[in-house]
Amino acid sequence: MDQRISMITLFVPDIITARAFFETGLGWQVNAAPSPHVVFFQIPGGVFALYDRGALEDEIGTRVTEAPFGAMTLAWNAKERGDVDAMFEKAVAAGARSIKEPQEVFWGGYSSYVEVPGGHLLEIAFNPFWTVNDDGSVQLP
Repeated sequence: MDQRISMITLFVPDIITARAFFETGLGWQVNAAPSPHVVFFQIPGGVFALYDRGALEDEIGTRVTEAPFGAMTLAWNAKERGDVDAMFEKAVAAGARSIKEPQEVFWGGYSSYVEVPGGHLLEIAFNPFWTVNDDGSVQLP
């Protein structure tokens, strides 16, 4: 298997609210919504999807956790430190819940966390040790 992840999917209890957060609130472009239960966004190097929790349970034939908070985090890395503050405020204005306001962190960067609709954590951070390319992809040192 190649060392890559092609798609990241968040299961959400309310696909309409989650879609509105990313599409309207953050300004992301929906690339496909083949059913009322799933939405796809093209991201650098792959796909980001939102999937209705009930539809996922029907598909896999078992219940999934209703408490995604803390199970994993997503991250949006800024090109510049000041972008963290602006994107944090944009996310909160779009309906995210503030978990940790932007601040200097122990590893040498500047970071914040919000809870997006559906309960997932999104880190909004600047890492001075990484390069963020023009297409938004991250280059490790």
